[in-house]
Amino acid sequence: MLRERHQIFLSLFVASDAVIATAAAWAAWWIRFRLFEGFRPYGELIDSTMVPFWSTAPIFLFVAAILGMYKPRRDEHFVREFKAILRTVVVGSISLVTVLTLLRNELTAGVVLNNFQFVVLGGVVLVGWTVNHYMLRRILKWARSRGFNIRPVAIIGTGPTGQQICRTLRSNSWTGIQPSFFISHQSQDPPEQCEGLPVLGTTDEIDQVLKHESPSGVFIALPNAMASQIEDLMVTLGNYPVDVRVVPDLTFRFIMNMKTNDLDGMPILSIRESPLNGWGGILKRLFDICISAVMLLILAVPILLAAIIVRCTSPGPIFFRQRRHTANGREFSILKFRTMSELTADEQKAEAGTKQWQRGDVARVTGFGRFLRRTSLDELPQLINVLRGEMSLVGPRPLAAGEVADARDNWQGFMLRQNVRSGITGWAQVHGLRGEASNRVRMLYDLHYIRNWSVWFDFWILLLTVKRIFSDPSAE
Repeated sequence: MLRERHQIFLSLFVASDAVIATAAAWAAWWIRFRLFEGFRPYGELIDSTMVPFWSTAPIFLFVAAILGMYKPRRDEHFVREFKAILRTVVVGSISLVTVLTLLRNELTAGVVLNNFQFVVLGGVVLVGWTVNHYMLRRILKWARSRGFNIRPVAIIGTGPTGQQICRTLRSNSWTGIQPSFFISHQSQDPPEQCEGLPVLGTTDEIDQVLKHESPSGVFIALPNAMASQIEDLMVTLGNYPVDVRVVPDLTFRFIMNMKTNDLDGMPILSIRESPLNGWGGILKRLFDICISAVMLLILAVPILLAAIIVRCTSPGPIFFRQRRHTANGREFSILKFRTMSELTADEQKAEAGTKQWQRGDVARVTGFGRFLRRTSLDELPQLINVLRGEMSLVGPRPLAAGEVADARDNWQGFMLRQNVRSGITGWAQVHGLRGEASNRVRMLYDLHYIRNWSVWFDFWILLLTVKRIFSDPSAE
């Protein structure tokens, strides 16, 4: 029911946005070559051909889907949606220019595309989409407030899961699905009210309740101990024209990207699935390869200078290598510039049995090594780990085998962070959780990142990382 409602609203928004984007291409041409006909800063070199109208909507809508512009906004303030629209228009305009430039021989042969026209196009799309989304949401809100298209539903089960369903439906009023009453799962001493709604009977009295009430749908939210009764309820509900949804009694804290699937008629509920399966993983990997390769080219000279200084200022290898864990528990050798004086074989064995591997003995940090740590330049060689596919630019920090084992035994849900590749930086790191910060606290930030992953989120974390490099007090 929720999915069907969202798909209807999604189709409405997508169709209207596609029309606006296509019309914007025509409007941009008219504004540029009719309204500003005399404005020719480049002389007669300007071509009067419009931006290909057929390319605008597909590219903009593809970017909108990638950046999550059409995700349910619940009752969020419209300012948040406007930010999503603005982000999509900026990235979409850049993508449109890029595609038409790279494929100009195939798509726009003999046409000189006008830069000012692209600027006008982006502005028209931004204004059009903003007005469209605002007006559609106002119309839907007005319709709901007048009682139009409201679908009352009953919730079977007054326990924590049933109460959560009620609160969720209320906070997602855009669906038009309105909880109307409860039916208690308790046969003895059922409550009179739950979440401010009346409790009209128990599961034993469901026939009598539905004969007097006419909900359009029912949500079954029985405790796990009563799961065997769901089949009997389905038989009873089969006598009434209502939509039926079953909500499992699960602990939601460690559910990640829950999805429902159908395999040859067999329903499958996936409660823990990496967001990087399928296209998500391909996009993230392409992002990692492109950015890390460009960074290695740009920073080739500083990396070479740092390697020379490390070798000249203290005896020992240039790189510090250590075995760490990444996605699916795979081990790899992480690379860093060596920032400490070299240990003897006996000293290395003694340190391996302690937790000194985290930051090592501070007294052994060299002068240049202290500078590398403070500026996080000691981690630049990890770009090689990224190109190898052992790490990602953004993700949970890689841990040693000992720490993974300790955390797995002590903190429920910790291994969820192992569903993605470890990263050079991450959501925890940009919040200052580095060095000796609690792994438990970092885990909460890592799980937030995994649940909310997107390419844009990765890009935002990289920007925050650059900002913190020279100001993070934990980078010592």
